Amino acid sequence: MNSYLKPILEASYQKSREAKNTLEKQGLKLDRSLSNKEAKVFVDAEGKPSIAVRGSKSAYDFLVSDPLLAIGRSDLDPRKRRTNALIENVKRKYKREDVDLYGHSLGGALVSGAKTKGKIVTFNKGAGISSIGRALDPNQTDIRTGKDIVSLLSKTERGGNKIEIKSSSSNPLYEHSIDRLDSK
Repeated sequence: MNSYLKPILEASYQKSREAKNTLEKQGLKLDRSLSNKEAKVFVDAEGKPSIAVRGSKSAYDFLVSDPLLAIGRSDLDPRKRRTNALIENVKRKYKREDVDLYGHSLGGALVSGAKTKGKIVTFNKGAGISSIGRALDPNQTDIRTGKDIVSLLSKTERGGNKIEIKSSSSNPLYEHSIDRLDSK
C-alpha cells in the first residue's frame, strides 16, 4: 500500500496552507491554482499530477451528496460534476491522461470509476444502491475496514483490487476514520 496514502487523504480535508505542509513532508507539491475545499491537486518530483478528494464535511455533503449516493443518483450531484471537471482540468494543464486519484468516503465514491489512465485508490469508499454488482476498472484499488458501514455495499462490486483491513474495534466512527490506515 502507498506509504503516503494517509497524509494524502488527510490533506484532502485540510485548508490549503496546512495541506501544502502535509504534502511537502511527502515530497509532493500542492497546486494551489487547481486545489479547492473539496479536493487537493498535487504533483510529485517528476511532475506527475494527483488529486485527493475529501469525503463528507459540509452540510451540503450530508444533506445532498450523501443521500444521492445512497439512492444511486450521484449523477445528479453537482459535487460529482465538479470532481469530473477538475480531473479534466488537471489532465489539460499537465498534458497527462495518467492522473492518480485518491478519495476517502464520499471522496472515494466521487473518484471511483473516473476516466483516468492513472491509479484510483479509495479508502472506506461510500457505496450506495448503484454499487451493487458494479464492475470496477483494473486500475482501481478499494481499501476498507471490515466493520465500516459506509463502504459495506462496495463488497458487492466486481473487478478492481480490494484490500480489507481487519477491524480492531466496534466503534463505527473509528472504523471509518482515516486513522485506521495506521493499523497493520
